[in-house]
Amino acid sequence: MNKKLKIVIPALLAVLIAFAWWFAARKESASTKPVAVREVQTTAPNNWELVKKLTGRDILAEEGVKVEPVFSLPSNLGTTSIQALLANNIDIGGAAWPSFINAVARGGKVRAVINMNVTTRDNESGTSGLLVLEGSDIHSIKDLAGKRIALNGLGAEADYVIRQFLKKNGLSVSEVELVTLQDDKQEQMLRNRQIDAAAFSGSGGLYFDKAVENGGVRQIPGTTNYDTKGESVLSGMGFRSDFIEKHPDVVRRYIHALDAARRIVYEEFHKDPERVRKAYAEISIQKGANPELAKYYRATRWNPNFPVIVDKDIQWWFDRLAEDGTLKPGQLKPSDIYTNEFIDQKWKK
Repeated sequence: MNKKLKIVIPALLAVLIAFAWWFAARKESASTKPVAVREVQTTAPNNWELVKKLTGRDILAEEGVKVEPVFSLPSNLGTTSIQALLANNIDIGGAAWPSFINAVARGGKVRAVINMNVTTRDNESGTSGLLVLEGSDIHSIKDLAGKRIALNGLGAEADYVIRQFLKKNGLSVSEVELVTLQDDKQEQMLRNRQIDAAAFSGSGGLYFDKAVENGGVRQIPGTTNYDTKGESVLSGMGFRSDFIEKHPDVVRRYIHALDAARRIVYEEFHKDPERVRKAYAEISIQKGANPELAKYYRATRWNPNFPVIVDKDIQWWFDRLAEDGTLKPGQLKPSDIYTNEFIDQKWKK
């Protein structure tokens, strides 16, 4: 080998090695670029904002999660959320189990990865059930025949729960008139006698508690979530299956952040509920929401006794939908609807 080749070959090798290193570094940088999780943003304060207000911590930043807010959904219904998820308009959506089950049964590729509200004997998630005016002639579920019942949306949890307690009492949903109204409109319609009963979202909430505090209303026995289903996880949040497969680490970090945030809010609320409500009101003002609703706020997105989704939460709905003929017996199994693989291991014990 001549002298020139002895110089040129090592030089070429050095260039090739440097190029390979640069290409690999560039590829790694591209693969580790933060993937934004598109989530629905409303004027109501969320757990990220509450934690930051209460503790100064940015949970999303701590977990290395980037969130991209989406403001364009026509409503906050779980059914709308799942539809938007399937249409790839958002990356994570929340709903009660009937919405998840109906989507998967029709071929939708979505999976719940974290639990949301629960119903318990002591109404940890807030009071619920049908409200009627104090002077109403409705005193039992059987008295609902021929009456107008307002709920937040057809296909939502309230719709399915109403069908269940009517059926349990020998009535069909065809014997009542279901009227869809936003939660914030139902109390006024009830007091104006334009509806006979208000179901709100089915699991209580700010507007339910506000109506009760305003007085002149009473709850119909046997119409709560607990009366219908017993203690259970009511709903979950999930991703499209393709997003989970493509970005498992993003899902894991997002769920870890969400789980941490809701636990912090829960703990702060149980230490000092008025401090949390004050923070809720201040954030509401900043976002253009009604700060007066803060007095009814409860931290319901975490319950230490129900840290994960379990099969019975889903199976109960499988059985009811099979009875109604909308789902074939054995058509789905609970693991088709949810997974706990992204939840912190300590909560699975």
